[in-house]
Amino acid sequence: MTRTRLSGPIRRVLAFAVDYLVIAAYLVVLLVANLAIMASNLVPAWATLWSSAWSAELTQFVLLTLPVVFYFALFESSPGGATLGKRALRIRVRAADGQRLGLDRALLRSVVKFLPWELAHFTIWHLVYATASHRNPPTWTAVTLATVYLLVALFLVTLFVGRSHRTIYDRFAGSRVDLVANATRH
Repeated sequence: MTRTRLSGPIRRVLAFAVDYLVIAAYLVVLLVANLAIMASNLVPAWATLWSSAWSAELTQFVLLTLPVVFYFALFESSPGGATLGKRALRIRVRAADGQRLGLDRALLRSVVKFLPWELAHFTIWHLVYATASHRNPPTWTAVTLATVYLLVALFLVTLFVGRSHRTIYDRFAGSRVDLVANATRH
């Protein structure tokens, strides 16, 4: 028999740290692929993907953000309800009523969760390209960067304050994170 109770915020942060190691491993794969492409004759075509802040952002979104969002959504909507990090820390994502979280709600949860991350990428691309071309960054980058900090602060406050520790993205998706404790071990 399996018992569950709401998990603490520290356990969730540690689980995300493990998942970030998975993301870092994926980044290494992307780096190796990028180096292989740059060593090949595909460089001119590849370089066009990075020729402007907009195309670089879109390329990064497709190659990095979408796979990460799908990693979280697919694992959290699976029967185990957990990414590799959550499994390691013995927690899982469930619907607010305790049932398995559907893929649609897991995807919504992941999109909202990674919104600040993607907004930060978007802003950084525009700052880098403006600086590289010796222009002043667009004025709206200050607003988007402030929005990133505000969203992260909001996520952290909702994670650490209150008894349920349900983040904004948990509330949007109607989910919760439970501690999984097996009564019997095989």
